[in-house]
Amino acid sequence: MADPRWLVLCKPLRMPLRDGTTAMTASVVRGLPWPFEVAYLGDPGAPLRPGRDRVLPAGAIGYAPGLRDRGRLLATLLDPRFAALPVHLVFTPSRLTASMLATVRRLMPRRAMIQTVPASDGVVEHVQQLAHLDAVIVTSLHAQSALVAAGAPADRIHCVHPGVELPASVVEDPGAARRILYAGDLEPAVVDRLVAIAELLRRPELIGVRLAIAARPKGEHHAAARAELRRRLADDLADGRVELLGEVDDIDALLRTSSLVAHLADHTRRKVDLPLVLLEAMARGVPIAAVERPPVEEIFTVAQGEGLVPGLRLASDPAALARGLAAAMADPAALLGWGRDARTLVARRFDAARMVQGYLAIYRAVRPFS
Repeated sequence: MADPRWLVLCKPLRMPLRDGTTAMTASVVRGLPWPFEVAYLGDPGAPLRPGRDRVLPAGAIGYAPGLRDRGRLLATLLDPRFAALPVHLVFTPSRLTASMLATVRRLMPRRAMIQTVPASDGVVEHVQQLAHLDAVIVTSLHAQSALVAAGAPADRIHCVHPGVELPASVVEDPGAARRILYAGDLEPAVVDRLVAIAELLRRPELIGVRLAIAARPKGEHHAAARAELRRRLADDLADGRVELLGEVDDIDALLRTSSLVAHLADHTRRKVDLPLVLLEAMARGVPIAAVERPPVEEIFTVAQGEGLVPGLRLASDPAALARGLAAAMADPAALLGWGRDARTLVARRFDAARMVQGYLAIYRAVRPFS
């Protein structure tokens, strides 16, 4: 095992990886070329790369790190064993983390520090704190533009789109599954859109089309929103038109048995700007649909530049959104074409290897190495 070159700090990289930030960071670590070694929090008994890296023991934590978890990060930052290592932080900034990093900067003014900001929602509020880092990596061009417009130095704000692996097998006919999948957080606006979709699926011409809702217990609105769905869609749940799932262990199987994966929120709060579930669906040849809002609409903008159409842009109005999805489900040829374009788009622009090369370029620019 070579000496680590960087200290990567985010939520512990332990299997199973339950959120987009840790899944994305784990992909970066796995993709780093030999002999590029890193140190990170995780499970020494199940390292991401056996025989490589320094894995610092850390238990799993929830979706929202608490004070104790943040204290562990600070302690690791100040650990004399790693004081000479440059630091790559991977989390959305907050007042507490900004204060923590300011402390480290005062104690170690020459230490190289970069930060990946997975979700851009509210990030401009922390532009002054981010400006003191050697580099800031965002996951969308939307976030990059917003930070620069807010006064961040343009030469230190970098966009590296998230990337995923391309599975060897592809979904040959996504329309055959006859299922719309929403995999995301629950909140009032999303509930209204889900209800509008379910109500439209009651029509005779849409018999057999199902709506699957896979929502983790995450966010302050989750419990109330889930109860509201159960109340408003009681008959649909009883008839099997709607499936209300919790956290899904086999996301691959769920994606492969879906015709279309929809993003129904107006934002990507608490998520990677370009949600990995959409990229994972596209990699399998399953088309996507998304409310036409930044930053998610960037997927379609990038696709347009490649001459590709990976799915459907949705209106925000619940009724119009539901009609758009219903029309898509009635057109298996369109679903097939979108699915093929979606996979091609991932291969060209959202591939994990491309993402890793983006991070390597920044690592080398901040701290050159042979």
